[in-house]
Amino acid sequence: MRQYKHDPMTETKEQNHCELFLCLQAKPSRLHCSHCDETHSLPQNGAIKLYKELRCPLDDFELVLWTSGARGKSYPLCPYCFSHPPFRDMKKGMGCNECTHPSCQHSLNSLGIGQCVECDGGVLVLDSTSGPKWRMACNKCNVVVHFFEHAHKVQVAQESCDACDASLVAVDFNKTRTPLPDGETQHTGCVFCDPIFQDVVELKHATMRHSMHRGGGARRGGRGRGRGRRGNPKKPKDKMAALAAYFV
Repeated sequence: MRQYKHDPMTETKEQNHCELFLCLQAKPSRLHCSHCDETHSLPQNGAIKLYKELRCPLDDFELVLWTSGARGKSYPLCPYCFSHPPFRDMKKGMGCNECTHPSCQHSLNSLGIGQCVECDGGVLVLDSTSGPKWRMACNKCNVVVHFFEHAHKVQVAQESCDACDASLVAVDFNKTRTPLPDGETQHTGCVFCDPIFQDVVELKHATMRHSMHRGGGARRGGRGRGRGRRGNPKKPKDKMAALAAYFV
């Protein structure tokens, strides 16, 4: 069983195959065992911390959370999968927001919402750690979409939009800040097409410490799929002009 432990010098440790511990080193970011030299690369130019003591369902490594800062983007990743891609359509340097695991709660298939509105091949993925200032971020470029601030819960629904094929989003609003009529607090709809959602969605560009913020070999020109099982999601039909009009 692999596990992290706190260490005042290295933040966290992960037990490796020689039964010692992999130390989290900051520059460059990596997990490293000084005894057997086992090393796992991590994303660079950001902060890394434990992610709720959750574990990867494939290898039992404890997940970590990479973030570029409060005005940037963040995503969880498995240190082992990051260096050893588990699926054929993955490459080194991919986090959970690009993982094609069919059922993991952290994967692209579970949290992907729709194709990025600005880049080719990117998918907007719900950042489940961002509440109450909820956001979804492209897993390729630096586009970040802020939405549903102060909502109690935001989840990606199983259903998709009939108009644009993006995944619907289920929101449980704060009752004192709900945009819904008659004080209703729960609504499921499309981020791109639902008129109720348009006033609470704002597109920005993440503040990155460096444009090449990812470690390993980043995938380029990927398939850009939303949640895997539906294949290649369409960009919202005839919505680009509307997005440009209200995304500021």
